[in-house]
Amino acid sequence: MEFKPWKIAVHRRKNAASQADGLPGFLQAVLEGRGFGEPETAREFLEGPEGFHDPMALADMDKAVARVRRAIQENEKILVYGDYDCDGVTATVILYDYLENAGADVLYYIPAREEEGYGLNKSAIDKMKEAGVALIITVDNGITALEEVAYAGSLGIDVVVTDHHRPGETLPEAVAVVDPHRSDCTYPFPDLCGAGVAFKLVCALEEDAEGMLLEHYGDLLAIGTVADLVPLTGENRALVKAGIALLAESENLGIQALARRAGLDLSAITSENIAFGIAPRINVTGRIGSVDQAVELLLCRDEDRAAQLAGEICALNDRRKELEGAIIQDIQLLLEREPQLLDRRVLVLSGEGWNPGVIGIIAARLVERYGKPCLLLSILDGEARGSARSVEGFSIIEAIRSQAEYLEKCGGHPMAAGLTLPKENISAFAQGLEDYAREQYPSMPLLTLGVDTIVRLGEATLDNAKQLERLEPFGCGNPQPVLALVGAKVAKLVPMGKEGNHLRITLEQDGISAQAVLFGTGPEYFPLEEGELADVAFVLSVNTFNGSQRPQLRILSIRPHGFDMAGKLKTGAAYQSLRRGEEPEEPLTFNREDLTVVFRWLRSHAPWKKGTDLLAHRLGNSSSYGKVLAALDILCELGLISRKTQRGAETIEVLPAAGKAELDASPTYRIFQEKLVN
Repeated sequence: MEFKPWKIAVHRRKNAASQADGLPGFLQAVLEGRGFGEPETAREFLEGPEGFHDPMALADMDKAVARVRRAIQENEKILVYGDYDCDGVTATVILYDYLENAGADVLYYIPAREEEGYGLNKSAIDKMKEAGVALIITVDNGITALEEVAYAGSLGIDVVVTDHHRPGETLPEAVAVVDPHRSDCTYPFPDLCGAGVAFKLVCALEEDAEGMLLEHYGDLLAIGTVADLVPLTGENRALVKAGIALLAESENLGIQALARRAGLDLSAITSENIAFGIAPRINVTGRIGSVDQAVELLLCRDEDRAAQLAGEICALNDRRKELEGAIIQDIQLLLEREPQLLDRRVLVLSGEGWNPGVIGIIAARLVERYGKPCLLLSILDGEARGSARSVEGFSIIEAIRSQAEYLEKCGGHPMAAGLTLPKENISAFAQGLEDYAREQYPSMPLLTLGVDTIVRLGEATLDNAKQLERLEPFGCGNPQPVLALVGAKVAKLVPMGKEGNHLRITLEQDGISAQAVLFGTGPEYFPLEEGELADVAFVLSVNTFNGSQRPQLRILSIRPHGFDMAGKLKTGAAYQSLRRGEEPEEPLTFNREDLTVVFRWLRSHAPWKKGTDLLAHRLGNSSSYGKVLAALDILCELGLISRKTQRGAETIEVLPAAGKAELDASPTYRIFQEKLVN
C-alpha cells in the first residue's frame, strides 16, 4: 500500500455552543475549509438558490426557440444529434421526448464511437439529408464543428447548436449557438452539462422559466449532470438536489429497471449511487455496445422491454469489467518488463488491440495508483487512439496540444482528453510530452487527498454524519467531506468479503472505539499491526440497516502515525530525477552499505507484501525513501529479488543466490557511481 499525501484545509475550529449562526462547530469547520466561512455564504450554500435562472438569458436562445417552433409548426423533420456518453444520452432523451410530445416529426442520432467518433460528421449529415431532415439540433456537441455545420448548411439543413464545451475563437455558422461558455453569454451560471443546456432549451420552448418541467425530466437531468463531472455548485447543485428527490419516485420505466438490475434502491438514491451505479451502465453502451440500447431504455414505455434492455446493459457492464481486467494485466506485465516507464513525468503506455472504449477508465485508475498524469493508447490498424487523465495543476490537454505535429486530432480539458495519432508517431509524441513537462513543470504537481478537517474519534457520531448530509449532493466541485484522525490506535483487524480482501478495523482514541471499513485491502497487504498508531483519512456517513441507523467510517487513506511524508516526496522525486538523467533539486547519494541495509531487512521479512512506503518507514533512519527505491531497483537488476504486482498490490520475494553479485552489473548503481565521479 502506498501512502498518499494529504492536503488539509486551514480553518478555525469553533465550539458548537458558540455558534451565533446556528450551525454546529463540526459542520462549520467543514464549510469554512471549503470557502464558506461566513454565516451568510454558509447558509446560501446549504439552502441553495431560491429559483432557477431564466433560460432566455443564454445567448442565442431566442433564435433557437424561434427556429424549433417553426419546425414544429411546419411539420419539418427534426433530428436531435447527441453524444455517446451518459450526459449526451440523457440530453438526447430529454429533448427528443419533449419534441415528440409536442407533436414534432423528430428523430435522434448518436454517432458510433468506433466508426464515427465524437460529434457531427459529414457522413451522418448525408444520411440526414437523404432522410429529409430540415433541422439538426445538437446536444452535448457541435460547438467546434465549424466545417460540419457549414456543410449541413450547404445541403439546405439548418443547425441549432446546444453544447456546454468551451468554444474556439470562431463559432459555428449555425442558426443559433447556445453554449453558456460563449464569451458574449451573460447567463449567470456557465457550468451546465449538455443535458442541462438541452433542458434549458426545453424550458424556453415551454416558457417555463421556473423549471416546472423538472417534474418530467429532473431524474434524467440529475443522472446526466452527476455523470458528466461538472461542478455540483450553484444551479447544478439545485438541479441535482431536486432531481435526486424525483428519482426516488421516478416513473421512468428504464431508470426503474436499470436500478433494479444494479441492486439500487431508488427511494434512497444518492449522487454516489448515480456516479458508480447508474452512469457507468449508461456509458457502457457507448463504449462497447450500441448506445441506442441506452436511449431506448430511457424512452421505454413497456416494463418487459425495459427489463430486457436493463439486463442486456448490465451484461455489457460485466463484459466491460472483463476487458478492463485484461488490459490492466497487460499493463502490469509491460511495467514489469520496462519499469523505467514509471520514471516519466507523464506515463504513456500503448497496447495492440486494447478496447478504446475502456482505456479512459483505466487511465484514471493509473493516475490514482502512480500519482501522475497517465495516457493510454490503443493501437488498431496502424492508428493509435488515446485517453488521458491528469492531476490537479497539470493541464493534460495543453500538454497534448503542444505536440500537435504528431497528432491527427485531439480534444478535452485540463483533467481529461482524447486523441488520435499514427502508430509510428507514438515514441516521438511520448518524448515530446516528457520534454514539455520537464520545461513547463520542473516540479510536477502532486496527486493529493483533500482533507476538510481533523477530528477526534468521538466526533464520528451519527448526529455529525447527519449534519454532513446537509452538504449533499456530492460530486465534482462538492466532494464528500473527508475527515482525518491523527494518532488513533488500530485495535483490531477483521477480514471481510468472500475472499477476505476487505477489512473491518476497530479504531480507538480518547477511550472511545469505533469500527471503520477499508475496501480493496486484505490483512496480508495492510500496512499496520494491531496495537499500532495510525493517521486515518475517512468519510463519515449514515448506515441504515433493518430500520436502525449508525455512523459508518469508510477509510480512504491510512498510514503509520509519524510517517515521513515530506521525506518520501523529497527523496522520491530526487531518485526519479536521477533515473531520468536529470539533476535532482535535492542531492541523493547511494552506496554499498545502503543496499546491504535494505537487502538484509528483506531477507528477514520476505515475502514482503505491504509496500515500499512501509518498508522505508520500518527502516526509519537507516535509509531514506529514495534510497529504498534505488535499492529495490538494483536488487531486481542483479536478480536478487523479484517484484510482482497482482490486483494493484506488490509482492517482493528474495531469490536464491546464484553466485556473487557484481554491483557494476546494475545500470541503476552505475548512475550513482557516475554521479560520484562527476
